[in-house]
Amino acid sequence: MPLSFRRSKRGFTLIELLVVIAIIAILIGLLLPAVQKVREAAARMKCQNNLKQLGLACHGFHDATGVVPPSRSAGGGFPKLGVPAGAYQGALVWILPYIEQDNIRKAYDIKLHFGHANNRTAVTTKVNVFNCPSTPNSERVAVSWTHGGFTIDNAAVTDYSVINRVSADLVSSFPNNVDAYTDSTAWGPFSYNTGSTYRVMTWSSVTDGLSNTLFYVEDAGRPNGWRANRRLSSTGATVPGAAWCDEASEFGFQGCTPPNDTRPGLQAMNCTNNGEPYAFHTGGISVGLCDGSVRFLRESMDIRMFARMVTAQAGEVNGND
Repeated sequence: MPLSFRRSKRGFTLIELLVVIAIIAILIGLLLPAVQKVREAAARMKCQNNLKQLGLACHGFHDATGVVPPSRSAGGGFPKLGVPAGAYQGALVWILPYIEQDNIRKAYDIKLHFGHANNRTAVTTKVNVFNCPSTPNSERVAVSWTHGGFTIDNAAVTDYSVINRVSADLVSSFPNNVDAYTDSTAWGPFSYNTGSTYRVMTWSSVTDGLSNTLFYVEDAGRPNGWRANRRLSSTGATVPGAAWCDEASEFGFQGCTPPNDTRPGLQAMNCTNNGEPYAFHTGGISVGLCDGSVRFLRESMDIRMFARMVTAQAGEVNGND
């Protein structure tokens, strides 16, 4: 009878397994940055789509009312829109019906302060289009604070804001008195009311051109305080204006010099989210312009060029950035 031979089964050695694991780790290391870039590109596209919707909503509001939405309604109210004195409102309140949020708008009474108990259901409702997907902690809310005698808690937040004007202290810091705005020419394109100041704007009032003038900008991450891509954990850890209903969400443009939040400053964006343009995108922020278009502005942008985009009636001409 012929002899039969049994062939022994050979498995992987420990060294071979370690080599395979090392190769897989290297491949993951090479692919991870590419995956992260794809994710950020998708998040940035979604953010810009949000801003596009907000811009189109503003045009819908203007078509319906004949005025540009206010950046805020404060102590004096906004009679043109039926808002009485003492009924404080933020910039995003006005456009709810134009971004398919009729239910929230119906639950929100603009004749009452945003902190009134009757508005609680509305102001604690998250509106997805108000939030950038690149911002950490998407479920954060505005912490408890008191305004106008009302205590507001767990209000839904926004990553988008408006710049009402170029601050006088920034203008005075420009060398050689460049772009010396007056009190009237320093303003942005928004209608506005606070105290005795009452200003109604239309698109025809934006004489610098709708495609040259900023409308919505990112000021992301509030109420958590951020400075130069670092979360603040002690002093200044909480910043105001986080809620989409809050009239304090708007701000004047000062610029900032990192790392210590020095104002007025030399950097136009991404220095602090405490009332300055700020985003979690790589290298810049997304903005919406008055004509409804959306642009990505680079972090290296000259601060005077950014200031020229803030103003609506200053007669400046800006080059492309």
